[in-house]
Amino acid sequence: MRPVKTTVGSSNGNPIDLVIVRENTEDLYVKEETTRETPEGKVAEAIKRISERASSRISTIAGEIALRRQKIRAAAPGTSTRTEPMVTITHKSNVLSQTDGLFRETARRALAAEKFSSVAVEEQIVDSMVYKLFRQPEYYDVIVAPNLYGDILSDGAAALVGSLGLVPSANVGDGFAIGEPCHGSAPDIEGKGIANPIATLRSVALMLEFLGEEKAAAKIYTAVDANLDEAKFLSPDMGGKATTQQVLDDVLKRL
Repeated sequence: MRPVKTTVGSSNGNPIDLVIVRENTEDLYVKEETTRETPEGKVAEAIKRISERASSRISTIAGEIALRRQKIRAAAPGTSTRTEPMVTITHKSNVLSQTDGLFRETARRALAAEKFSSVAVEEQIVDSMVYKLFRQPEYYDVIVAPNLYGDILSDGAAALVGSLGLVPSANVGDGFAIGEPCHGSAPDIEGKGIANPIATLRSVALMLEFLGEEKAAAKIYTAVDANLDEAKFLSPDMGGKATTQQVLDDVLKRL
């Protein structure tokens, strides 16, 4: 789960507030590859595995995230222009009719459940999704995709908001969720006090969401957004000169 939201460092003038939900256990990432010799040279092949169980699970989670986001918007009026939750199913079933076809059908079935009756559901072929994501990112709410497409879309979407130091994530299982910033440990800047703490703070808010504490999560999101909008205390990756502690203190003051 990777939320992407507009900040002052965005390269796009449109307001962006979306989440990409990526299935993370199968697809081509099962790493079952073989190479064989033929008279024309080597041929490499890879297994693309899509299961009904994993597709149903990730689509259900996407629907639940859409509902939680609507609760957060209700808890923080004026922070979004969206009026209803929406999930966009991303696939390539026009070519991969068996694998992506199963993902599409299963996602449709999972999101047709009664508890998601207030969630709008639509589809996008993945290449069209890439185009529209960069042309009109403000349109999207929750995007759900198989592993490979979700990987590509989430990294591309992070570029829309200016820095990986802003982007949180959560790895979600059947009975647990692990919140973590999507960036690495950056040992080259260790101890310099210039790391951007925003992705970590937003990951804390994600954890609160999964604990059912949407109001508390909304307070963190609002404080972080206010820090970024005022742009008085920005870390170097955002073009500012503030230290990690100065950014943190400013967000805490707003809380």
